[in-house]
Amino acid sequence: MESIKYETLINGENPKVAIIGLHGWKGNSKSFQIIAKQMKLENVEWFFLEAPYIIDDKPNERSWSYEISPNVWEMDKPTELLTQFFNNIVFAKYESQNVFVIGFSQGALVCFEHSLFIDKPLAGIFPVAGFFREPNVEKQRISQSQKNTQILIGHGIDDDIVPIESSEFVYDTLKNQGANVELFKFNGKHKIGISYLNKVKNIIKMKTNSK
Repeated sequence: MESIKYETLINGENPKVAIIGLHGWKGNSKSFQIIAKQMKLENVEWFFLEAPYIIDDKPNERSWSYEISPNVWEMDKPTELLTQFFNNIVFAKYESQNVFVIGFSQGALVCFEHSLFIDKPLAGIFPVAGFFREPNVEKQRISQSQKNTQILIGHGIDDDIVPIESSEFVYDTLKNQGANVELFKFNGKHKIGISYLNKVKNIIKMKTNSK
């Protein structure tokens, strides 16, 4: 594993911001492309990342981590690869304040494990149906560089895969640590709700329109 694989989609002739899509468990680089088409944002460049680990010898089913031992998950290597991707690809083209990250389920975990610790302030971080790794461990969950970054956590109130209490716990923890964070609950199960996407879209449009 030398680098993160990804696909891109450019909407408009002069993209002003970048959006990084982090799929969930068993997803791949195609997972967020439907979301991108639904949102119909102009003047943005999407980066659709693909997690490094193959699940059960199925190349199209990917994971951002694997279980080293019971309830102990590997994140060091994915974090290293993501850091290389952001530094060498994204930040080589865009200022960090023009970069958004959206992650679903396990991709939201990556937001919490990696995006919140990027050493340059981002425009926004949008974790949906996510959770903390090692939630019972008390530690710093956000770097100083992301304290002013707009964080919008989304979660379906009837999620039967990742309970909404996971996002409530994340929200409370980040809020107590001084993050600029909001929790948005929407009707639905383990998915990205349309009402949440509309809220994300408005945030990104405000950023692109201000450029």
